[in-house]
Amino acid sequence: MTNRYEDLIHAFEKRLRKLISEYVLLKAQHALIKAELERKQTDLMVAHQEILGLRKNYDHLLIAKNLGSSEAEKAESRQQITKMVREIDKCLALLDE
Repeated sequence: MTNRYEDLIHAFEKRLRKLISEYVLLKAQHALIKAELERKQTDLMVAHQEILGLRKNYDHLLIAKNLGSSEAEKAESRQQITKMVREIDKCLALLDE
């Protein structure tokens, strides 16, 4: 009878050690995945900032191109400049709050 209880205890201990080992492994994997996620988020933010800068440069190039063209293109350029001034005004208003 005691032998049976000892066998059950040994089996339980073996399973518990295995469970603890798997827990430690999963915890390490979790840390690695979390670090990778943070790196990816940083890369994404850098790429997003670069895209915003490129869009801004593109808009400026369009405006510069359109300034020396026909009357319709000049009107479009004026509208784009007006839009940019409004956006700047909004930003300044937000800074004042």
